[in-house]
Amino acid sequence: MLYEAPCLLVASPALLDPNFLHTVVLLVEHDEEGALGLILNRPLPLALAQVSEEGGMYYRGSDEATAWRGGPVDPQRGILLVQGGLPEEEDTVVDLTHFVSHRKDLLEALLGDPSARYRLFLGYAGWGAGQLDQELELGAWTRRPPVSEWLMHPDPTGLWQAALSSGANG
Repeated sequence: MLYEAPCLLVASPALLDPNFLHTVVLLVEHDEEGALGLILNRPLPLALAQVSEEGGMYYRGSDEATAWRGGPVDPQRGILLVQGGLPEEEDTVVDLTHFVSHRKDLLEALLGDPSARYRLFLGYAGWGAGQLDQELELGAWTRRPPVSEWLMHPDPTGLWQAALSSGANG
């Protein structure tokens, strides 16, 4: 393996699975038992305000902020990608400024902070033991080191093309 998790997975143009067509995935965990990642470029038409209300949580962020589709597995599960702040021991550090968390207390704190920089992903991309390794060998994905600017890319529709075209530089 060229890069260990966390890293980015850029879908090959030949990967036609509708769940992963033209995606960039933040691979959070990858070991002999399997892998877990978050699709970075699939915003949902679901406002964070609505998610907060349905979860009985207080929301003070932007009305335009949406939840993101992290992947096809367990779409009721929320996973956070946070920029800034201090991660706890159970969180996964991605780079110097970002971390991934499953903590509900952190979600509640972020929803109530209008200046917080985060994305809430619903669901995740999951692979069984050896499955991702096999897909990598078949060329379905290209592993890349995390690129900080891509983790919360302002143009999700352009992220895959940017990641694909910069592959020679990474």
